[in-house]
Formats: sequence, C-alpha cells, structure tokens
Amino acid sequence: MKIDSPAEDRIIVELSKKEMKELDITYEQMDYSALETRKVIRSVLDAAGKALGIDVDFSRRMLIEAIPEADGGCILSFTMLGRKISYSESSVLKKQSGIMLCSFPSAQELMNCANAFPLKKASLRSSLYELDGSYRLIISGAEDMTSMRRYFGEYCNEISLEKSDCEFTDEHWNLIAAQSALELLIPADNSFRQDHGAS
Repeated sequence: MKIDSPAEDRIIVELSKKEMKELDITYEQMDYSALETRKVIRSVLDAAGKALGIDVDFSRRMLIEAIPEADGGCILSFTMLGRKISYSESSVLKKQSGIMLCSFPSAQELMNCANAFPLKKASLRSSLYELDGSYRLIISGAEDMTSMRRYFGEYCNEISLEKSDCEFTDEHWNLIAAQSALELLIPADNSFRQDHGAS
C-alpha cells in the first residue's frame, strides 16, 4: 500500500492487485451505497491515517475518487470537503471511467501520438509496454474516456477497453515506463527516441 498526502485535506492510496484481493473487493464492485464498500474504504483510510500519523475525522464529508489500474490494483483519492456530514448528505464515491489499451505497431507511431498529445490532466496515468518491436500504452484516470478514445484512435492501430487485455499486457509484455509514460515520451531529446529508433 503506497500512501501519500499531497495536501492537508487530501490522501492518496495506491492498492496493488494483491491488496485488493486481501480486501476482498474489485474496482468493479465498488459502490458507496454498499456496506462492504464503505467498510473497505474506512479500513483503507484508517490505515492511511495511521501511516501518516494523523487522525482521520470520519464525520467529515469526503470526495472519494477510484481509478482502476491495469494490473487489477486501484488508486483511491480522498479529499476532505471541510464540513460535517449532515443527515441528508454523505460522502461521494466517484469512479473514473476506466482504462484503455492503445496498440502501436512501431516506436514512430507511438512518438507521433505522444508529441501531439496535450498534457492537461494531472490525474491521467499512462504505462508503456513493448514486445517484439510493438508498443502498448495503457491509459487510466481520464474523466472523459470518449475524447481520449477519439484522440488515440487517430494514431494507434487498435484500441481495447477490456480490462482483461490490459491485465494480459501487464503480465506478458515488457514494462518500459509506469504511471507517467506520456510525460516521459514528450521531450524531443528523450532517451526513448534514441533507444528505439524513432526520428
């Protein structure tokens, strides 16, 4: 479990596939109206608070964002909204729209895509994989996956929204860059361009 607190009112917890299994929940099963989900979220937040040495006030309203990971893990972002929960309102669980796998036949097509990509979303996560000269980019954390699909569809030769395809890639392809692959690809003088023969 990786825990970070980038701001006083925010906690980010990264759960691995193994940890999700131990918690007996999947991203797909997460539903804040379900008691089991609330128990898991409280348990995770409690553990995060202890690790950070802070007392988490569970009476405060929270925005909880869940982002799926390609390997079956999940990122939970907790933002304290600064007011007590009233009888008529509760914390909110917002699930990101999912993950997307983009396949590129060569480094050149991948670089063409990366060079034109407008990096706007800090929450956008991307991991890059390679196998026999082909590349796969797994994108997660996009609020509007439809526009992401439209953009990447212009550059890659195949797009999949199937979690199983992402998991297969994570298990059987060679990981080159995790979490922020697009950011690493964009600089014109990056080592990826030199190592993989993209002009």
